[in-house]
Amino acid sequence: MPLMLRRAAALLLGTLYLPLVMAAEAQPTHEFFLDNGLKVIVREDHRAPIVVSQLWYKVGSSYESPGQTGLSHALEHMMFKGSRKLGPGEASRILRELGAEENAFTSDDYTAYYQVLARDRLAVAFELEADRLASLKLPAEEFEREIEVIMEERRLRTDDKPSALAFER
Repeated sequence: MPLMLRRAAALLLGTLYLPLVMAAEAQPTHEFFLDNGLKVIVREDHRAPIVVSQLWYKVGSSYESPGQTGLSHALEHMMFKGSRKLGPGEASRILRELGAEENAFTSDDYTAYYQVLARDRLAVAFELEADRLASLKLPAEEFEREIEVIMEERRLRTDDKPSALAFER
């Protein structure tokens, strides 16, 4: 192989390999506790001007009693139904208008809520999370509606799939 071709190949490989090495570098992680006991983990990544805020609770299906399954999932849904300050869906509307993405998920051992948004809007996400945690509204009629939604989700994800039933507790 001629020298020029070898150099071009080496340059091309280096160009392709360098981003992988850069991405694999460990980002600094900081852990601390707030006065209220909340554990905060910050992992810095300055590649884009966005932040991901995640709030994880030790609430999941493994903490539920037989006959009361699905309560963690129902509470996850209810967290979007408003607070003393904001009506149902209002927090989601505010985040959407800021260009944010948000969602939540429940597992065996945890329920998590997250937002992806511009870093200069993080305080808004924190304020909305604090509000719903401190003053969540749990209207009975909304709860009943969400139970129906969850039952339909279960039918689609579990009851109609034998493989999913095999992993159920």
